Amino acid sequence: MGAMKRSPLVLVLLLSLCSSLVLASYSYGEERVSSGSGQPYHYGEESFRHWTRSRQGRFRVLERFTHELLEDAVGNYRVAELEAAPRAFLQPSHYDADEVMFVKEGEGVVALLYKGRRESFCVRAGDVLVIPAGAVVYSANTHASRWFRVVMLLNPVSTTGRFEEFYPIGGERPESFFSVFSDDVLQAAFNTRREEWEQVFEKQSKGEITTASEEQIRELSRSCSRGGRGHGGGESMWDIKPSSLTSKRPSHSNSHGRHYEITGDDCPQLRALDIEVGLANITRGSMMAPSYSTHANKLAVVVEGSGYFEMACPHLSGGRSSSQRRGRGHGSREWGREEEEEGREEQEGGQKSRSYKQVRSRIKEGSVIVIPPGHPTTLVAGEDKNLAVLCFGINARHDEKVFLAGSNSVLRQMDEPAKVLAFGAEREKVDRVIGAQTDAVFLRGPSSRKIFFE
Repeated sequence: MGAMKRSPLVLVLLLSLCSSLVLASYSYGEERVSSGSGQPYHYGEESFRHWTRSRQGRFRVLERFTHELLEDAVGNYRVAELEAAPRAFLQPSHYDADEVMFVKEGEGVVALLYKGRRESFCVRAGDVLVIPAGAVVYSANTHASRWFRVVMLLNPVSTTGRFEEFYPIGGERPESFFSVFSDDVLQAAFNTRREEWEQVFEKQSKGEITTASEEQIRELSRSCSRGGRGHGGGESMWDIKPSSLTSKRPSHSNSHGRHYEITGDDCPQLRALDIEVGLANITRGSMMAPSYSTHANKLAVVVEGSGYFEMACPHLSGGRSSSQRRGRGHGSREWGREEEEEGREEQEGGQKSRSYKQVRSRIKEGSVIVIPPGHPTTLVAGEDKNLAVLCFGINARHDEKVFLAGSNSVLRQMDEPAKVLAFGAEREKVDRVIGAQTDAVFLRGPSSRKIFFE
């Protein structure tokens, strides 16, 4: 009788144990999936946080690069995106960060108040503009029907990995930073009474992004130029001006894609920041040949299309060669134990075990990828649309791009004895394999290749 009374309790305990096992199995499955999601090198839409969002536009910022593998290299950089509706006006403000902006879509006017003068620029899709930290900036979408979209790389100068936007003019939204100063200071600084000051500086309450009239847009556009001459005449003291990335002659071009770049040789402001900007437009169904950068960390932002990327990484845990992956299935170890296990491997086997983890993830418009120097990487476009990837190269001054496949492959430069010794195969077979690809940089993609050979 007592056993019968206890049976419901036993049943509950058994159900609880089964649920725990199911959840544990599910969590393990989730962990396996996330390990193949491109982490920590891939960031999706969910990694952005909106700072401003309204019908007139939005400004969103990618989370910080805080992972152990990324923080030292790119932890002080932030990626952001701005979208402004037709005839939207962005309130004057300044960042405590240097900014490199790329106009992804549309056209607009960007005005800088810097070093005692005003510079007003007409910018359009494909333009790159460097804005120094502390410059007061206001801008507007000058098009009557198209949105103005911008991708930004910011390099904070005050607090590592963090930047803020400072508004001199505003009310409740945005708040003017002057509002925290005492009455005595404001009255002395502006030589006016606090009441009169408030009627001017705190009257605007429509938000960070407002709508301008057609006449106001015409007035703003009238003073802007492409060459960087604004109110006051003469040359800009920092020679700030937009550079068109897409109107340049491509550094590489064939039927599978085009690559454009602006380096420090083209733009002194980029040279000062040790940054370069590139844009790869990969034809649908095509791919960019596996390659690596010698010195630059690349922050790649997908600005159009979709596809996937693959990268070889020696730092992530559980890395195995392709033959090991096929033969042993799953299996992984925590990254935090990597040094401990490396030491044990060296003690037991007498040498460091070299293996690579495949980092792979689907990418689409808005995706961000971090590509460290020396890491072989490829980008593959989807079948339905071209894949356009904007790339900010950090620590770019001495960087070189090394291609591992194609007619410009570095492996083709090996002399004949070295080929025989390194590959361990007949020289004719080696030459046939590494020489079979006749295209360079942009190649026929995996899916197109299957169709081509069928």
